[in-house]
Amino acid sequence: MGRNYDNRRNYGCRIKEFTINGFRHMTIENNLLKIGIALDKGADIYEFLYKPKDIEFMFSWGAHMDRNIVPGVASCKGNFMDYYEGGWQELFPGISCGDTVNGAETGMHGEVALLPWNMDVLEDSEEKIQVELSVSTLRFPFILKKNLTLLINDPVLYVEEEITNTGMQTLQYQWGHHPAIGGNFLDENCEIIVKGSPAIKGVQADLGDVSCLKAGQEGIWPVVTDQYGNHFDLSKVERKESKTYREFSLSDLEEAEFVVKNNSLQLGFGMRWEKELFPNLWVWQMYGGGFNYPFYGKAYTLALEMWNSLPGGLSEAIKQKTAPSIEPSESKKTKFQVFVTLTDDK
Repeated sequence: MGRNYDNRRNYGCRIKEFTINGFRHMTIENNLLKIGIALDKGADIYEFLYKPKDIEFMFSWGAHMDRNIVPGVASCKGNFMDYYEGGWQELFPGISCGDTVNGAETGMHGEVALLPWNMDVLEDSEEKIQVELSVSTLRFPFILKKNLTLLINDPVLYVEEEITNTGMQTLQYQWGHHPAIGGNFLDENCEIIVKGSPAIKGVQADLGDVSCLKAGQEGIWPVVTDQYGNHFDLSKVERKESKTYREFSLSDLEEAEFVVKNNSLQLGFGMRWEKELFPNLWVWQMYGGGFNYPFYGKAYTLALEMWNSLPGGLSEAIKQKTAPSIEPSESKKTKFQVFVTLTDDK
């Protein structure tokens, strides 16, 4: 394991490291994909660019990655939203909002999304690059590692992950991924493709009074009746001018895979993962809705989040017995793929 790699290569698979506003960043790319990673801020993936069509898949929410930014007051729920730049966060070991678990106060969306991560280069060639990113949590005894791999001529990001409990007691946890889709990809020509007819359940969220689904409201994907009696096809992406907002979970998935397809661009963005470890899909539809802090009606994004545990935050999941356990010195591994697909039927 080491950091030696050819940072001068500008063709094939390649790696670059650089610093912006005091934050370490890196890009990994091949001839089809360019992926930007904020090493000093959660290893967030804020850029997922399909180079042949110059299409960006990640939602961008301002330039919040700056060491000079200091919030005027610390939020009782944590400062996740003060530093949220959009993109794709890893959320672990919980999604709590200001509660306490095992005597540790927890902020919004866990710990790892606001911590600096380590990076090592495992393989570097024109045909393949592989990097290992790792982080240790502060308030829980966890180590999280993930390997990211790109291959030449392949529009797929391959991800392998491992969590380890370094403590001397059994712990419960939540683990999920929050890829917020946007850029010049997301518009009203998009649709969400999820195989089968998974169960829908509305979830509670504190982003104003525009949520179309009541907390706990149930249905079958994709058409539901909202709390006002309107019929909605939740698979159809709406315009920003619709000012709609929803959050809901999908369970009983036929396959652990989704694709968001833009029928105008004839391009799709998708993920496939191991359903045994991540049986739930949390859907966040922010089509110009969501008023007051932090979005004030300006956000246009769609997130489809694979999760191991529902409902609510970690303390609630423990109470509802949906949070899995990990024994002392135990590790758990998983792997998944993030891919771009051409959808032209011609």
